[in-house]
Amino acid sequence: MSFSEFFQKRTDKISFEALKRSKFFAAEISGYDLFYQLTYMSAIAASGITRYKLFELSAKLPPAPAQYFEDIQKLHENLRYNYAQACRVIGEPIQSEKLRSLLLRLSDALTSGEPEDVFLAQEATVQGGVYENEYERDLSSLTKWTDAYASIVISASLIVIINLVSTMIYKMGTGLMAGLMLIAVLTSTLGAWILARAAPKEIRALFTPEEGPRYQRLARQLVKILPPIALVVCILLALLKVELGWILIVASLILLPLGVASNMGDSRINNKDREIGPFLRSLGSMASTTSTTTTEALNRIDLSPFPALRPDAERLRHRLNAGVFTGLCWRKFRLEMGSKLSYETVGIFRDAVNLGADPSRVGLLCSFFAEKTIMLRAKRKVTTSVFTWLTVVMHAVVGGLMVIIMDIIDRFMALLASAMPAGQGEVEAMSTMAMSVPLLSFGSADIQFLHIMTISMVLLLTITDAFAILAADGGHILKISFYLSLLLFVTGLGFIFLPPMIGSLMPT
Repeated sequence: MSFSEFFQKRTDKISFEALKRSKFFAAEISGYDLFYQLTYMSAIAASGITRYKLFELSAKLPPAPAQYFEDIQKLHENLRYNYAQACRVIGEPIQSEKLRSLLLRLSDALTSGEPEDVFLAQEATVQGGVYENEYERDLSSLTKWTDAYASIVISASLIVIINLVSTMIYKMGTGLMAGLMLIAVLTSTLGAWILARAAPKEIRALFTPEEGPRYQRLARQLVKILPPIALVVCILLALLKVELGWILIVASLILLPLGVASNMGDSRINNKDREIGPFLRSLGSMASTTSTTTTEALNRIDLSPFPALRPDAERLRHRLNAGVFTGLCWRKFRLEMGSKLSYETVGIFRDAVNLGADPSRVGLLCSFFAEKTIMLRAKRKVTTSVFTWLTVVMHAVVGGLMVIIMDIIDRFMALLASAMPAGQGEVEAMSTMAMSVPLLSFGSADIQFLHIMTISMVLLLTITDAFAILAADGGHILKISFYLSLLLFVTGLGFIFLPPMIGSLMPT
């Protein structure tokens, strides 16, 4: 055997430099992810497990903070660092202030011999307050930007309206008109993007393909069918020269089932999330008081105080009583609720109780985690519910004004065409008048260009407003179909009924 083979460098041993380069310059850790991580760690630590098991289980969680605990575990396993040293080595280079402070304080607590469950329970409570303050700051910013968005959309629509009116008093080239329209488009789009950035970031629904609630599974099936159908039908109606208003109404009616299914799926999980905290608190209290397993405690508690959770809890009860594997029953229960918050909260409860923690104590920790999140969502709902209907009304008014002004221009041009003289001298007089009244020099191509710009702006505002409502309200992306369907219907009504109304007031 050669010396090069004997001293061959090991490839399975992780190096410190590789750890130092990994993930330390990532984005700021969200308050919710850190709150969930600490709640989970405090719950499993209450069972009295070893430090090795505590860090091993903490490293397997999906949120971003778990990656750093995985690095701590690697340092301990491969480089034989103790956990206090590993927490300090991993924590010092991290850019995230919250996570760096947590790991350094955890290092001090491990060095001093403070019990892990006590330290982590205190940190989870503190992080709950930090997360609440972070969420409320984002919510305050969202409230201001919802007010600003209305002003931005009105300003963008005024650019289009002024563009239309200006053509009657000044001869504007197509380049200038297109430039003003582009400014209006960028303004409204930028407003919706800023609104999305200002809103608190959270994921509510899971929308799993097979195991989620009925409305979520239905929405996932409909999204593969209805949008292509709506696109094909709209193209066919356009080729058949059907009025634009009727095309938009047909498109809204086709998308409506998808919107209703996704919106119902979101509202159902909100109801379940409100009940998951009290449910786990009652279940844990029953198991601790009667000194029984959670399965037996589930058979004893009354499910009537939990109407939204009751069908899922009864299915869980029947499966457990039928002797199905316990882990599989609880996993199905978590997935069938369709909520990310409920999925994580039940997972904390299940893992901690399995490790031997007191169910009553774990139920209180889970209840605190879930109800803190639910209260913050309720505050957000107060702002977004007003903004939703304000945006719908504002869209109807702004889009209606554009349609009305464009129709007035069309009728004015028709009146001028009917009054156009036929004699040579009168034609020269009208040419001289056209020099002072630019609208008289407009051709059919110019009017068609105005039509295209106006219709494009109205349709773009429809999409932008739907996205803004979704960004403010939060939830799964499929919910946009509900708001888009509603705004398309309102826009279609404007294209159908406003021109005849103007025609009754201004007969040609």
